[in-house]
Amino acid sequence: MADSDKIIANVAHSIAVHDLIDNGDNILVGFSGGPDSVALLHILSRLRDRLEITLGAAYINHRLRPRAAKAEAHFCDDLCRTFGVRYHYETVDVPVLAAQEKAGIEETARKYRYQILERLAREEKYDKIAVGHHRDDRVETILFNLFRGAGRHGLVGIPARRGIIIRPLYDLTREEIETYLAEHDLPFMLDRSNQSRRFVRNRIRTRVLPLVKREITPHAADNIIRLAEIIADEETYFDRETQRVFGKIFADTPGGKFVLDLGRWKGYDIWLKRRIVIRLLHTAGVWDTEYAEIERVVRLGNAPAGSRTSLSHGLTAETAVGRLFLYRPGAVIEKQELQIPGVYVLPFPRLRLRLAVVRPTSRETLRAGDGSTAYIDGGKLFGGLFVAGLKAGVRFRPYGRPGSKKAGDFLTDRKFPRPLRDEMPVLYDRQGVVWLAGVEIDHRVRVGPSTKETVKLEIRRY
Repeated sequence: MADSDKIIANVAHSIAVHDLIDNGDNILVGFSGGPDSVALLHILSRLRDRLEITLGAAYINHRLRPRAAKAEAHFCDDLCRTFGVRYHYETVDVPVLAAQEKAGIEETARKYRYQILERLAREEKYDKIAVGHHRDDRVETILFNLFRGAGRHGLVGIPARRGIIIRPLYDLTREEIETYLAEHDLPFMLDRSNQSRRFVRNRIRTRVLPLVKREITPHAADNIIRLAEIIADEETYFDRETQRVFGKIFADTPGGKFVLDLGRWKGYDIWLKRRIVIRLLHTAGVWDTEYAEIERVVRLGNAPAGSRTSLSHGLTAETAVGRLFLYRPGAVIEKQELQIPGVYVLPFPRLRLRLAVVRPTSRETLRAGDGSTAYIDGGKLFGGLFVAGLKAGVRFRPYGRPGSKKAGDFLTDRKFPRPLRDEMPVLYDRQGVVWLAGVEIDHRVRVGPSTKETVKLEIRRY
């Protein structure tokens, strides 16, 4: 069997062992024109009939090397035609985005590359996104994470699969890929930035690893992969345990905030707290979690109520009323005019508001214990009714109490969490507050013996 046939067999084995591809999948290949992606596309094209897959390839111009990118794009287009693969071309201005986000070029390029590939997959109905990471990339990533002080997750390195991202070359070495390209006389483009020593990963590949192999053991790469595989097996257990605990203390809100119950949290060991925070950040769509940020959130979980910290990716973490909230601030409840009867859907937060005329048979039916239902006297409404967010400094008279009070102070007294106030719809008429939805009605619209039209108000999540 030729070396290239063995390599094809190894890739087919990796696909099966790591459950990367299902028969009939439509697969988008991240295609730079470099040796790894050329080998990947060629191997998948050779496996196309066996796996009953269809293929597309996407070249992404990061606007880092204008002249080289133009040549690469033409090369990738031509090679896709040769392989009978659909070609996509995308562009993203990484230098501008990196400056805006105050992030590194490598980090920004990677972030937006995956965003573009995932968008293309959604729009063009691809089931999986295949990228060209191989065994040597895994070794370099593990060392990179180790030098950055990563935890156990970092020492697992690159997974064979995460979501729809798959890595069919996962168990191949760089040497095997070079052998495959040579046997098939496959052309490829070389990105000179991959040799630049200003990038940490390049220094690990060209200087650190050769030194370790020469001075410590020639089997360093194999030993590092073995370590990663041992940790990965252990991580499977720890992840399962973390998910079990996470499910007990996690909730989300109609407005998209993520919440942890700090009552239980405080009894957990520090290792579990860190893992819960990582899981929480993943839930918020943040995968490149930094140790410093994880520790800040862990410390916040033990801080007094009202403590807050700003995180990357536009996130804020805050404690209130025995809970930790993670959210992106800025969303507001848009004003909507209301009619009785009527049903209204609020895009933020995800709530449905229903107003109906009813005839309650007893005073006990006028208030629901969970606050999601309230009853008011429709004859006491003044002018048009509308829903909006809580206005700063607005006053109202809570049901059954003498005198008015600032709504914010009333919510504080009721221990209503401050981070949730922007998610609380408020019904107003021309005289002011009618209902702090889910909390309290204004006393002036209460139902009484003289009520002729009782209006039932309901707020429900959808």
